[in-house]
Amino acid sequence: MNNIQMKGVNSTLSQVVSEDVQYLKQHLDNVLLGSDQTLIENLIEETEFSLEAAKDASKTYQERHDIFDKLTQSLFNVWNRYKNTPEAIDLIRSLDRMTNYSMAYSYLCLSLSHINEGRTGEYKTDLKRIVSGFLLLSEIVDVFIDFFSPSELKQIYEGATNATSVSTRDTIEYFENGLELSNLVTQLRAYSSLLTSKIEKHLKDTKSTLEAAITEPKNQTEIDFSTTASPWWNQIAGTFADNSAYDESIRLGREYRGSLRGSGVLGEE
Repeated sequence: MNNIQMKGVNSTLSQVVSEDVQYLKQHLDNVLLGSDQTLIENLIEETEFSLEAAKDASKTYQERHDIFDKLTQSLFNVWNRYKNTPEAIDLIRSLDRMTNYSMAYSYLCLSLSHINEGRTGEYKTDLKRIVSGFLLLSEIVDVFIDFFSPSELKQIYEGATNATSVSTRDTIEYFENGLELSNLVTQLRAYSSLLTSKIEKHLKDTKSTLEAAITEPKNQTEIDFSTTASPWWNQIAGTFADNSAYDESIRLGREYRGSLRGSGVLGEE
């Protein structure tokens, strides 16, 4: 059965959130007074505690989702409190960035929970859950792709590629499994192919940065992308050329982003 396993919480998330936490600590006196300072101090404490808890490798993806989901709500509540306070603009920016990161990893963990956890042993039931996980993952990669590190995207890419290959079936399997199962397999292939295509495009757009990171040991990423003579993303170029299903998925992704901005959680572009 398909799975995408990712280890702990990536250091990129930790670094960004830690930098914003340090900013909040250093600028409390310049922006806030009295009870407002106490509010931010409590938020800082919750953020640091949540980040450490999410790093715990013994926790399930569902448990990590719950941690980030609660943190996202706390961050958003404080952001909403100060969003119309001009003198707190830097505070708002930090809260906005932290909220977006927390939300991105909340959805990531939820999708990985559906893909990897909660198996019942009944094929169709488990396949439905896995498909729902790949659907969510394809949506969040469209929305939050810049929040994930190259190593995380590589792991998602490899898992999606594997899902595409193992869900291949012939004519006999198509008819013997029944229409519902065949539709589920088709959906799994579509969502996993969409994932690989979105990651391919993102890595093409940032190709120069990645190549610099590969050639500079001090900046080398966690996973080496140069395992073949030709970059791996070049080998899958054109997968979705003239594909109407892919175009529709992109449209739905844009609508999804729009709904998040309308809620005030994502900043305006």
